[in-house]
Amino acid sequence: MIDIYLLEHLQAFYKYGTLSAAAQHLNIAQPSLSRSMKKLEESLGVTLFERQKNRIVLNETGKLAAEYARRVLENVIEMEHSVRAFDRSIHTVSIGSCCPGPLMDILPKVTGLFHGISVSSVIDTQENLLKGLKDYTYTFIILPNPVDLEGIVCKKYREEQLLLSVTPFHPAASCKEVSFAEVNGQNFIMYAHVGFWEDIVRSRMPDSKFFLQEDFDAVGELARFSELPHFVSDITLNVMPSRRNGRINVPFSDPESHVWYYLVCLEQNKGKLRALIQSF
Repeated sequence: MIDIYLLEHLQAFYKYGTLSAAAQHLNIAQPSLSRSMKKLEESLGVTLFERQKNRIVLNETGKLAAEYARRVLENVIEMEHSVRAFDRSIHTVSIGSCCPGPLMDILPKVTGLFHGISVSSVIDTQENLLKGLKDYTYTFIILPNPVDLEGIVCKKYREEQLLLSVTPFHPAASCKEVSFAEVNGQNFIMYAHVGFWEDIVRSRMPDSKFFLQEDFDAVGELARFSELPHFVSDITLNVMPSRRNGRINVPFSDPESHVWYYLVCLEQNKGKLRALIQSF
C-alpha cells in the first residue's frame, strides 16, 4: 500500500517542477523529498523520473502517476469531509434553505422537536444545497421546487407570498395587488440575504435600485423612518407582526411572487425527520 504522503510529495513536485520549489512548499528538506520520490518508485516498481545532472524531471510514466495521485488526494479530501459531516449530522440538525422565510417558520419547530441537539441553518443556492445534502452537510434542505432524485425524499412544506411594503401615501397603497412591472424603476430597501427572491426581483425590475442591508433588523428600522418601499412576505408578517410598522402590505400579482416550498432529505434521514414532516 502506498503511503498518502508519497502521493502528496509527487503532486507537489508535479505542480512546482523542481525539488527545491516542491520541498519549500511542503516545508521539508530537499533530501527528504528526494528520498520520498525514490521510495515511491520502489513501491510502484517503476521509474518515474529522468535523472539529469543536478535535476530530475517526470517521465511519461511519472506524469501518469502524478495524475492518479491528484485523483486519489481529491478523493481523500472528499472522504474526510463526508465522514466528518456524517458524524456531525448524527449529533446536529443542519438546515439549508433557499431563502430566510421558511427558516423563520421551521426553526422553532425543529428546536422544539429535537431537544438537546444543536440546530444550525444556512441560506444558499439550490445547487449548493443539493450538493451539501448529498455530502451530509445538511440534515435537510428547503427548496422552491420539488426534487425527483433516487435516494432523496421530497415533501411539500408550505407556501409564501411576496408583498410590497409601502407607506399609506405611496401610490400602490390603495391597490389590492401590484405587479413587478408597475413598480419597476422605483428604489427599494432590501435585506441582503433573501436567497432566490433577489434574483426574481432584480430580473423583473431591471430599472430599480436596491439598497441592500446586511442586518435583517436594520431593514425594519429603516422602514420606520423612510418613505422607500421594501419587501415582506406573509411568513415574515406572521412571525414578526411588528414588521407591519403602520405600513400597507400589497401582494404582488405575478406568478413568481407566490412559491411553494419543499422539504428535501436523504432517504436515510426520513426516520429522523418523521415527527417534523408529520407536523406540517
